[in-house]
Parts: sequence; structure tokens; C-alpha cells
Amino acid sequence: MQAFIAQGRVSDIPSDAVGRTANGHVSFKFDFACDSSLKGNDGKPLTSFFHVQVYGKQAEVMAQSLSKGSPILVNGEIVQRPYTTEQGQRRSYQYIAPNQQNGITFLEGKEAAQRRKQGNFNTSQAATQPTSAYLEPMDADEPF
Repeated sequence: MQAFIAQGRVSDIPSDAVGRTANGHVSFKFDFACDSSLKGNDGKPLTSFFHVQVYGKQAEVMAQSLSKGSPILVNGEIVQRPYTTEQGQRRSYQYIAPNQQNGITFLEGKEAAQRRKQGNFNTSQAATQPTSAYLEPMDADEPF
């Protein structure tokens, strides 16, 4: 058994983030960024980007509550799935599947989230927030 626990921010929510599974359950996907304890040549922490996928009621709540920049704690597992490209090549992709119970913890209150969304967020108003600025993730060609 494995566990993935990380604190970071929502780095992107794609335009097709909300969907439905073949069984009709709601799904929601977003990208998550967190700093590593490893440092780059510039002395700054290396940032890692992960795809996150949630389903059901959790997906409905997250789709309404999360926005780019939302600070969260993710607790779940890494899932790897195979797929075949249009050219017939076998590949795999990974995503984080948060636990259904306490898999995503919000690290800011509703008022702070509204200020951040409106561009009025001041880091002194939320001393517990991570202060590093996350780079935009590079777009992947496949399949997420």
C-alpha cells in the first residue's frame, strides 16, 4: 500500500475539468503544485506538478470550491493507468487519487479564498500560507 501526502496549491483547472465517468458519476480534475525539499541550482525548492482526479460528491464539492492558487493539503495515492496512443504506442499516465474521506483539506478560509480570487490577497493576511510562487506546468501531450 502507498500514501501520498503533500501541501501545495492548485496550479491549473482545465476547461474540461468537470466530466462524468462511464457509470455516470461526476469527475473533476485539476493540477497541483508543491515544493520539494530538494533545491535547484538557484537555491530555490524544486516544484513538482501532479494531476489530481476526484469522483462523486467529492468532485462536486471540489469543482465548486477550488480555483487556481487555492492552497490545499492532498492525502491519497498515486494511480498509474496504461493507454494506447492513436499511433498504437503503449504509454501510461499517473494521477493522484485523494482519499474519499479527508483527501483534500482546504488551507484557507472562504473569506481569504474570495480575496485571493478578486486579486486582493495579501500574504500578511494569511501567514500560514505557502509563500513560494509556482511556475506554470508544461502542457503534456497525452492524455490527462
